[in-house]
Amino acid sequence: GYSWWTMPPGVRSYNAQEYEGFEKSASMVIEKAFPPEQKNSTDIIFGHSQGAILTAALLSINEKLWDQTSHSRPLGYILNGVAWPNPYQDSLKTIKQQCTISNDGNLLPRMLFIMGKRDNINPIESAMQVHDAFQAADFDVSIANHDGGHSVPLGRDEDSSRALEDVADWIIDIAKQKALRLENEA
Repeated sequence: GYSWWTMPPGVRSYNAQEYEGFEKSASMVIEKAFPPEQKNSTDIIFGHSQGAILTAALLSINEKLWDQTSHSRPLGYILNGVAWPNPYQDSLKTIKQQCTISNDGNLLPRMLFIMGKRDNINPIESAMQVHDAFQAADFDVSIANHDGGHSVPLGRDEDSSRALEDVADWIIDIAKQKALRLENEA
């Protein structure tokens, strides 16, 4: 699989002191997903594992990713199998203050956390830390739990089908919000 950064053997993203290669990955994501001075055509950003951790870290250090007045901001973020972005813990711990100062009463983006109850790569407790930080900052956060591990629910059993339906409903709601917004702008 693809890695957004590297770490020494035995070190996990949630306890690393630094992510070697993070800046290059972050620049690449910002350049592709958030073009400067352009209205963004990306409605939802989906990150899995390191991609979810990268997204959480970027949200905590880059205001334009959540600022309602920014034309380059997506409507929502899905973080699947996320873990605490340890090298960016200070910015994540202070995101509530950042949002209060910068957002001026505008709505923050929606976030969906997909958590596998048997995730043995990124523990669910670590994902809940990320969830709680964004919830405390008044992001509109939701959770879709499933009984599986470090994976996207694929609908292969009843529990996975329910979780996948929760994800689909969340995405449909984002699409409805966008349609309503576009209708009001017309």
